[in-house]
Amino acid sequence: MNDRMEKQEILKEKIFHQMLNTKSDKSLSRLVAYEVISLIASILFIPALFYMFNNTGIEFVHTVITGAIVFMAICVVWYGIKVFVLSKIDFTKTLKNNLFYINKYAVYIKYEKLFGYYLLIPLIMVVCTFYYAKMNVSLYLWVLISCVGVAAILFTIYFYRLYNKNISTIQQNLEELRELEEK
Repeated sequence: MNDRMEKQEILKEKIFHQMLNTKSDKSLSRLVAYEVISLIASILFIPALFYMFNNTGIEFVHTVITGAIVFMAICVVWYGIKVFVLSKIDFTKTLKNNLFYINKYAVYIKYEKLFGYYLLIPLIMVVCTFYYAKMNVSLYLWVLISCVGVAAILFTIYFYRLYNKNISTIQQNLEELRELEEK
């Protein structure tokens, strides 16, 4: 009877362990998908910007497009780094390394959020306002850029919540797995 009870406990632990790994793996897959899609979009956007640069004769538009090309190049490197960090997470290996890499990724996302919220979004708004004022655009275009700005802010907030949710799921599951191993 005691042997059966011990076997059932071991089986329950294995099932729980497997369930946590599966849940963590799904969250990790989502994070990797977000980063790979962002990386591919950044890479594909650079040639489109070069095309716009070559086909636009307005000087101040060249300045904006040049800034956008530099920004996209930085984004390609940044997303590449984040994909590399996420690729280091392997649930068949030690928990210590997995916790280290997911915490490192969480810090990267935190810095990215701070940079985006407090520097990038306000900078883009100021540059757009400056160039719209310089071009003397109509009221409809001002309304359009305002709506695009609000949509971009809401989109950014939504995606960072998704990032945080998936990161916290992985962190909690890894902590629970560590507690199981300590028993």
